[in-house]
Amino acid sequence: MFRFFIKFAVVICVITLWGCNEQEKILQLQAEGVALQAKIDSLNQAIEQSQMLPGNWVVENDTVRAGDGLFQVLSRMHINEKERGKLVLGMQDSVELSKMRVGQVFFAALDSTGSVQRFRYATSPATIHMMSKTDTGYVYSRIEKPVTRRMSIFEGALTEGSTLNGTLFKVGIPGRMVGIVSGVLQCKVAFPLARAGDKFRILLEETFYQDSIWISGKVVYAEFDGRIVGHHEAFRYEDPDPKSSFNAHYTEKGEALVYDGLRYPLDRLHVTSPYGSRIHPITGQRKSHHGIDYGNPTGTPVYAVAEGVVVVSGYDDLSGNKIAIRHRDNSQSWYMHLSVRGVGVGAKVAPRQVIGRVGNTGRSTGPHLHFGFKNEKGAWINPTSKTMIATPKLEGERLGRLQKQVAEIRGEIEKTLAAPAVKANDTTDVMVRMRNL
Repeated sequence: MFRFFIKFAVVICVITLWGCNEQEKILQLQAEGVALQAKIDSLNQAIEQSQMLPGNWVVENDTVRAGDGLFQVLSRMHINEKERGKLVLGMQDSVELSKMRVGQVFFAALDSTGSVQRFRYATSPATIHMMSKTDTGYVYSRIEKPVTRRMSIFEGALTEGSTLNGTLFKVGIPGRMVGIVSGVLQCKVAFPLARAGDKFRILLEETFYQDSIWISGKVVYAEFDGRIVGHHEAFRYEDPDPKSSFNAHYTEKGEALVYDGLRYPLDRLHVTSPYGSRIHPITGQRKSHHGIDYGNPTGTPVYAVAEGVVVVSGYDDLSGNKIAIRHRDNSQSWYMHLSVRGVGVGAKVAPRQVIGRVGNTGRSTGPHLHFGFKNEKGAWINPTSKTMIATPKLEGERLGRLQKQVAEIRGEIEKTLAAPAVKANDTTDVMVRMRNL
């Protein structure tokens, strides 16, 4: 139970200087950061050497249960409301706490006064999020354990009477990835026109911990060749920021697989609170949340998700600065807690036009965008029910980066095809190619 405290990663203190460039001030803050790191390292070293925590510390742990919110888990661990707030606010910019899954375990080490000294949350066996208490507050650190990445190529053809998902499963694509692969193919291929004998090739990249525990997976490449629908390819584009809204599948020319979807309201997507009934992570109160909260720094550009006319541009104590846009189908998109409103009522806006900036106005615990969507009847709906893309076509630097990645992907296909073939599973003679990176 104590093992999670034994191997601490080095805590890196990032110090931001607002409007101050004096060399003396910089050196002073750097010295404070080094001293703080040394203090934490010293304690961690002592823990590692003794194989135990200080004698007056108590370790609490609890597991996420069905229907739980973060409040229930932290309450069962005897963490008071004040420290719950500090832990949540300290982690929410780095961890999507809304994605907790049943079975995940939280650990906390409390001193004799009941104050949390260490807090640990593993989003996967290979990724651990730590909060360490210091004289100046809690310090966040992230521990990444070594993982194995595996490239796999799956090839096959549609057969008479078989569904697309059934065919993908038959050729050996893991069940957890079948729906994702099917979704990518259906974005580009008109499957009602597909015929038996039409061929496909899929390149997957999966990540494993200790070679056997699945962590994540993504479709790197998808190809379909049909007699009627023709030949199509889709490549996974990766921006430098893993949470970029541009991370998606495109053709080799940079065209998005979906053209008619709404645009994302931000370039970076970090969900701090999802749509629907939720339990507040600090107070434990259950409330309906008619939108999605995206955490971003104050001043981050906010974009219109589609063409429309601004019908609301104002302020109230709950929503702060807010904007609403009515679109052609009479639906409305809403943008709240803005620091700046850049458009007024009656203004006509285009997709991805900057309409405001992320802020912390109104009833808000930190800088974020509350993005909501109403259907043509005026009812709030889950924004994730709408098909959304960052842009219909990559341009400039991103297009150049895609073209470089396309060349790398084609190289990966050649290398993986050269690997020895292995049997897909015990129920089929289909062979696949796999290669560890």
